[in-house]
Amino acid sequence: MKVIESLKLIRESKKITRDQISKYLNISSGTFRDIENERIRLTLENFLLICKFLEISPMELLKDDDEHYILLTTQDIKALNELTTKINNQQINKVNINDNHGIINFDKK
Repeated sequence: MKVIESLKLIRESKKITRDQISKYLNISSGTFRDIENERIRLTLENFLLICKFLEISPMELLKDDDEHYILLTTQDIKALNELTTKINNQQINKVNINDNHGIINFDKK
């Protein structure tokens, strides 16, 4: 099931209106309707805010999707860019990335 479909089902099951969420997001209820109908893209920021409002874990919604996602902060992206630069400049030969889902190992040989 798509993430947006899941969000809509959860919202409806909790008897939360589009108007309530749109006020929380500081957008019009029409804009939120367009997001739910996939006429407007859901931003990462709004996705996280909706999850907070609905009291659900973003990763719970993403785990059943056919695609795999990693939620990154601006700080994460900056660190990955710096790491990529060091790897490309051959300053680093081995990288271990550890999070609560496990460890990813990269060996540059």
